[in-house]
Amino acid sequence: MRLRLLLALLWLAVMVALASTPSPEDPSSGPLANAVHAIQHCVFVIILLSVARAALPRLPATVLLAVSASVAILVGAGQEWYQSLLPHRTSDPTDLLYDAAGVAGGLLLWIVAAALRGRRFQRLLAAG
Repeated sequence: MRLRLLLALLWLAVMVALASTPSPEDPSSGPLANAVHAIQHCVFVIILLSVARAALPRLPATVLLAVSASVAILVGAGQEWYQSLLPHRTSDPTDLLYDAAGVAGGLLLWIVAAALRGRRFQRLLAAG
């Protein structure tokens, strides 16, 4: 549990560090920057789900998904606010859409992985 929480905090620190670096003025960095937003939040929500599942194993999966997604999106909103305070960065509300897309992708990956784990577990029970 502690390792998962440490991983979540480290990933959050990476996200803040990336949000703090000066933004390149190259227009071709747009799609790459959008992908970075999505990937960051995809990984972050998966880590949050792992922490939440370990800390609260009896909580329904739908609640874990909703809370983890909300936290990840709130972190994205916080990043945009933080960037609006920096002289070398600007805040772009459309970045939140890419954050949300990454969160949705992370949730989907988590659900698919859980379904596959469940099937594998059911096959092991049937074989034994």
